[in-house]
Amino acid sequence: MSKAFHLVREETISELNSIAKLYIHKRTGARLLSIINDDENKVFSINFRTPPKDSTGVAHILEHSVLAGSEKYPVKEPFVELLKGSLATFVNAFTAPDNTCYPVASQNLQDFYNLIDVYMDAVLHPLISEQTLMQEGWHYEVNDPSEPLTYKGVVFNEMKGVYSSADSLAGRY
Repeated sequence: MSKAFHLVREETISELNSIAKLYIHKRTGARLLSIINDDENKVFSINFRTPPKDSTGVAHILEHSVLAGSEKYPVKEPFVELLKGSLATFVNAFTAPDNTCYPVASQNLQDFYNLIDVYMDAVLHPLISEQTLMQEGWHYEVNDPSEPLTYKGVVFNEMKGVYSSADSLAGRY
């Protein structure tokens, strides 16, 4: 491991035939968990605590927005382009009630490092514009001045679908 990290704990997890190592980044205090085993998939995730202060969904809106271009990859949808030639076995992002995760996986080592490069640049150096936030979040829309205002937005529509699906309703009930 790099000199920038300090090994805090190492533990064998016999049930998973794995070795877990917890590191702390000396300068920032960021934690890094490495799990070593013989799984063909190489998996990486960068995660952030994003406890909500209100119910606006800002963490989820930001999750979508950071994936809309970065300093190194200033295209509108770098992941759509990346996946066209990737061997990825998993690429996603999700916001839980108090954290946001950006996981990727691939069985090909070079592809894995390419995925990490794009994800790290996206979450650490995003190009977030007001237009992106409005598109991904929610905004008022007027189709005709005689009609009432309506809510629109990618995350708004996604969450409307989640909270109205029968499976989701049954699970929350």
